Amino acid sequence: MKRLSLISTAVVAALLATPALANKATEPGSIYVGPRLGLFGTDSDRRVIENNQLQSFKGGFDTPFAGIEAGYQFTPEWGYRVYYDYLRSSLEFTGDTSNGSAYGVDVLYNFTPKVYGAVGINATEFSDIKTSFLRIGAGYRDFINDNWAFTVEGAVQQSEKDLTEFMVMTSLRYYFGGNTASTYTRQEQAPAPMPVAPVVVDSDGDGVPDGQDKCPNTRAGYKVDADGCVMYENETVTRELVVTFALESAEVSADQREDVRKTAEFLKEYPQLNVVIEGHTDSTGSASYNQLLSERRAKAVGDLLINEYGIAASRVTTVGYGESRPKYPNDTRENREKNRRIEAVMSVTKQVPVKK
Repeated sequence: MKRLSLISTAVVAALLATPALANKATEPGSIYVGPRLGLFGTDSDRRVIENNQLQSFKGGFDTPFAGIEAGYQFTPEWGYRVYYDYLRSSLEFTGDTSNGSAYGVDVLYNFTPKVYGAVGINATEFSDIKTSFLRIGAGYRDFINDNWAFTVEGAVQQSEKDLTEFMVMTSLRYYFGGNTASTYTRQEQAPAPMPVAPVVVDSDGDGVPDGQDKCPNTRAGYKVDADGCVMYENETVTRELVVTFALESAEVSADQREDVRKTAEFLKEYPQLNVVIEGHTDSTGSASYNQLLSERRAKAVGDLLINEYGIAASRVTTVGYGESRPKYPNDTRENREKNRRIEAVMSVTKQVPVKK
């Protein structure tokens, strides 16, 4: 964030110091609208949930986008624009994609008839996770005829959570309105700021100087990378549920309801998970009877999760396999008791910080 503040200071100083000349795009009251497309460089530290998994981006210019923008010129020097972009990014490791959007407003300053700068704010959203950014950019504009112009532009944006992302794009603009009789006034050049001697400071004690630290105020006790950001690793959490039943019964006994309740708490902690409950029987009785009994057993546990413990019905699926999938040979009384069961296995992979 400190590095972006220095960039902001430099841009503001340039805005105050640089004279500008007249052209169609600098006429007060002129309006433009047009399409834009380009590449967006997502921060590799950004996280999204896709296909019930917490995933990260590849980094670099991995996200093509297309959008639309509109702008208005207040004075020959100053104007503003609003924009909306549709983003489609490739995710790291899985090969999945994540769709998103960015929309915001910029204040524009014309350095010359063809060169301009931009400072603004936007909201960039992936997988229903919205992040606010400060964006700084610069662009080049040239006219094809009296009303049509094309641009090329680059920008960098920074969030309060220290995500740093980049953008390059081109656009086609149609200009209308404006006052052709307008002229520019040359601004007096402001004195250049006095240079400040750099001081190496590591405020959070993570071993990375503040000037290079993209993640200030890192908590002690965790490993950090070269940018001063906490390192993460994948951790898989698994929950298994097994409930056994009496002979020819589909009733969940009172001493096994606690396991069902704990499974409900696990599902509430990880709302992206669904559960499939599989019912089974031993080999006692006919195959058709056992098939129906296994389905009743699975449904009994599913109904507990939904009706007693508040799990949405859309997240619970029940299926019966009858006597077709014994866990143990049905050759002893003990083994047959173990085969009269339901089973459910749930697992989720999450990222956890790496401790020193």
